[in-house]
Amino acid sequence: MSTIPALNETELNETELTEKEKKFIDEIKKLPDTRDNRGKRHALSFFIITVVFALLSNRSKVSGIHRYMENKIQWLRDVTGIQGATPVSRAHMPRMLAGLNWVDLNKLIYECFEVQIKLSIENEWIAVDGKVLRGTLKSGEKQAIVHAVSHDSRVDVAQARMVGDKSSEITVVRDFLKETGLEKQKITLDAHHCNPETTGQIEQAGGSYIIQVKENQPILLAQCRELALNASMMVTENKIIDPGHGRITTRHAQLFPMKPVALDPRWQKSNIGTLIVINRETFDTSKKKTTTESSYYISNQQVENEKTGKELASTIRKHWGVESNNWILDVTLEEDNVQVKNGNQSQIMGKLRCFAANILRWSGAKNFQEKIEEFIDVPDTLISTLKQVNFL
Repeated sequence: MSTIPALNETELNETELTEKEKKFIDEIKKLPDTRDNRGKRHALSFFIITVVFALLSNRSKVSGIHRYMENKIQWLRDVTGIQGATPVSRAHMPRMLAGLNWVDLNKLIYECFEVQIKLSIENEWIAVDGKVLRGTLKSGEKQAIVHAVSHDSRVDVAQARMVGDKSSEITVVRDFLKETGLEKQKITLDAHHCNPETTGQIEQAGGSYIIQVKENQPILLAQCRELALNASMMVTENKIIDPGHGRITTRHAQLFPMKPVALDPRWQKSNIGTLIVINRETFDTSKKKTTTESSYYISNQQVENEKTGKELASTIRKHWGVESNNWILDVTLEEDNVQVKNGNQSQIMGKLRCFAANILRWSGAKNFQEKIEEFIDVPDTLISTLKQVNFL
């Protein structure tokens, strides 16, 4: 994993915004090319730019990207200004993808779009979660990308790659939080990361966290349940009714101070201050059936007033709302349907799909499928959008 500039640096003023903006098409030419000189018939910069163009034009598979490059080669030359570019063969394209350096590409994209990324996380909660790339063909070679997604803007502000089973995600995330500076931000994580080392790391770095508590921490979960059942003091509560998708869901949040709980000493550095209990009652309008469930979350934030309590409760809901990013990658950009034979190729394509989705968000697109279809029907709108976000 690469060390990239911390995401929580000082705010950028208007002069700095102008000075730091870089055109991606110029910066990508600086990407280190470690290929043997005998294999440098095709420029990496033109290849990567074309893949992004293709992804934004509904071409998700390698064969489709190859046909896009062949069919639109003169147009691509004119748009990029790289007149000597030639199409990459279908057989060679997977080798080029597999040979790209994920770390270098990740760093270059971050540095080029640093301004947009930092504006996307200012004073916002960030959800961190891993996503398995299901298209890798090699048995036992589980590839994944860890995403850090802004709750409100839904921009994917940073990524790390991961190889191995689910358990390895814990250590990858800890390193990821440290290297990006996200440990100093406001972070939400699922129950897989509920452990004193992770919560302690965020607390000691000056960040804030909200993490779900499940059976992987049985003692803490039992203490949370007992507190919610027997506590004489509740800080605040709020209720939200959410009708939709044939269901009416009522979410009732209760927040309790954790100070009375005698936590195990290993949680000492985590400074757990608040327990948030979310009671959900869901009425299925077609089956006329009601189900209930309760979820438990801990945070090192203290609830000082009703406003803070509502923020913590809504933050929990927004953490799961970022699943819409996974939906876009899986359905709109067809990530799960694309099979590859090489793990690095899978992660490179995952990185470029994430980049394409961010381009759509930065451009202000509301309906991604609609925007992609517009790019296909009216290619000039793709060019104007890429110029708008400083890609071209």
